[in-house]
Amino acid sequence: MACAESSIDELLIRSDARDVKKYSFPESKSRQISYSVNLKYPATALTDAAFDELKKRGWSKCSGYPTSWDSYVDASKGEGGEQTVFQNNSYWFKDTTLLTISMRYYAGVAKDTHRLKVPDNTQQQVVVLENSNPGVKEKLGITCPQGSTTK
Repeated sequence: MACAESSIDELLIRSDARDVKKYSFPESKSRQISYSVNLKYPATALTDAAFDELKKRGWSKCSGYPTSWDSYVDASKGEGGEQTVFQNNSYWFKDTTLLTISMRYYAGVAKDTHRLKVPDNTQQQVVVLENSNPGVKEKLGITCPQGSTTK
């Protein structure tokens, strides 16, 4: 039931979250939660305590993707629209459901349009995607623990 209210929502949404939005996409067997929270980099909205609770609830952490902060310059908006994106992603799997947790800061760029070393703001954007679509793990190039169902 990827599109219904989930029992892990209270774990994934911080009490100080702002602009909480929930979307359901029945055609793709997925749902999304997004919100923002004020945190100084490199803090993360979801902490080890939240991840430990996910493990207690039967979720397993997947591998194959960096599990710490990474950054890059997004130049997709063209010259003058460049921004540095700082992101921290993690992937979790249970039964046939993949949980993607993405925490991001969007910041400016240095004068030479190179990425900043740290974000110039404290607004962290959090997006959690719960996806029960078969094959999505392979498309992302991640590996989830054995015993997980793959179709």
